[in-house]
Amino acid sequence: MSHAKLVIGNKNYSSWSMRPWLLLKAFEIPFDEINIALYQDNTAEKLGPYSPSLKVPAFLHSETTIWDSLAICEYISEQLLKGRGWPINPKKRASARSVCAEMHSEFPHLKKEWPMNCKASVELFVSAKLEEEIARIDAIWSCCRRKHGAGGDYLFGKFSIADCMFAPMAICFRSYGAKLSMEAKRYADTLLANPHIQDWIKQGRAEEESVSMSNVSNMF
Repeated sequence: MSHAKLVIGNKNYSSWSMRPWLLLKAFEIPFDEINIALYQDNTAEKLGPYSPSLKVPAFLHSETTIWDSLAICEYISEQLLKGRGWPINPKKRASARSVCAEMHSEFPHLKKEWPMNCKASVELFVSAKLEEEIARIDAIWSCCRRKHGAGGDYLFGKFSIADCMFAPMAICFRSYGAKLSMEAKRYADTLLANPHIQDWIKQGRAEEESVSMSNVSNMF
């Protein structure tokens, strides 16, 4: 039994749950996965023992509880990976932290209008604000790949927390038919070909529907 426990929500929808899960899988850190279905009558009751925020994800390790995806990824990198979750190069690392923080705090229209749905395959209306946010992510991906992508196929060369933070976007863009530049599409395809991301998508698609679509955007 692993000392680490990751509490996550529905894999089909919970993009925030996906991010630390992907980091743990990518670096082969053993952990116990605790799945709690969201937006059920007993969801808060089930989350109570694990998450002070009553939200997912939550990470329990060595009598420490961490919640919020980015905070969990930072903890995993610091405590379990000796910093390897971030690029080694200081300039790359600074840029990686910047784009992760932007992904974490910005893009409200994308989060509301195009929530992650592993089962979806439909072209949706793109509002002007949403188009701006898609273009910004395209620019982040393209710029990071050009400036920092040497040494691998991921955003900063080797796989890092930055790829975990943007992985759900690759799923969203494929699900809803986003138009991307060649550089950004190549990076999105790299993410979608990752075996751990493929595994998450497969499990998400296999889940039974138990969540109202009106609540899905709140899970992002």
